[in-house]
Amino acid sequence: MSNLPTDTTTADPNQPAATQTTAPWKLLIVDDEPDVHALTKLLLRNFTYRGRGLEFLSAHTGTEAKPLLAQNPDIALILLDVVMETEHAGIELVSHIREDLGNKAVQIVIRTGQPGQAPPLSVVGSHSINDYKEKTELTQQSMLLTVVKALRLYEEYLPTYQAAAKLEELTERARAGADERELLRALLGADYSFPAGSHARSEAGDETPPPAPTPTDPRLSSLTEREREVLKWLSHGDSNKAIGLRLGVQEVTVKAHLRQIFAKLQVFNRTQAASLALRMNEPD
Repeated sequence: MSNLPTDTTTADPNQPAATQTTAPWKLLIVDDEPDVHALTKLLLRNFTYRGRGLEFLSAHTGTEAKPLLAQNPDIALILLDVVMETEHAGIELVSHIREDLGNKAVQIVIRTGQPGQAPPLSVVGSHSINDYKEKTELTQQSMLLTVVKALRLYEEYLPTYQAAAKLEELTERARAGADERELLRALLGADYSFPAGSHARSEAGDETPPPAPTPTDPRLSSLTEREREVLKWLSHGDSNKAIGLRLGVQEVTVKAHLRQIFAKLQVFNRTQAASLALRMNEPD
């Protein structure tokens, strides 16, 4: 067993007692600067999402992170530096996670103090990285938004990832000569959630109807498709620069879209717009 440090955030006293017993989300910090570990834990010390706090795992090199990843396949989020024991240690760790471990679900957020070593567009686009932040722009608010966004995406993608992993396992067993009864038992014993929008079947063969769609607020219908895209990434906590990189437009274009969004939604700033968008789309 590794003796690397772990700790858990303090439970939010405003959360109901029943929800505080739920297992915390696992967050792995990989950075060679001890102060970055300490600051991250300080900024997120009282964080909760869906009634679950955070359990911090710490590694100071890419090499040190590998056993933690092997021992904790349920890590939801990794805050990862690029330059550690080598100039590309962080990128090499991403390749290990995605290719060697086959873990497509964990959310990887690159944090670097040397952006020249890893241009954001090329890094995010080429290495299955979910987000990119410069350390200088991570205030407490942006940190909270980054973590919430990552956990939401992890939660949304996890059932699909589990289903794909189970299918791959069954395929390998079939190639190895497993008979139909063995494969059926393995399939029926699978313990994973159906992806959102799929139709689960009962033992009698009946389909369970999907949940009714949430009514759309009329203010959203006034937005263009591109404005909806900008609002979506805004509500996920992206900066104007990050939204521009995602959509392939200049930052000034993003600002112009935001002015139109604010006017149509009758809000005055990005925080109000993001809050309104979340309330419109998420009944919980």
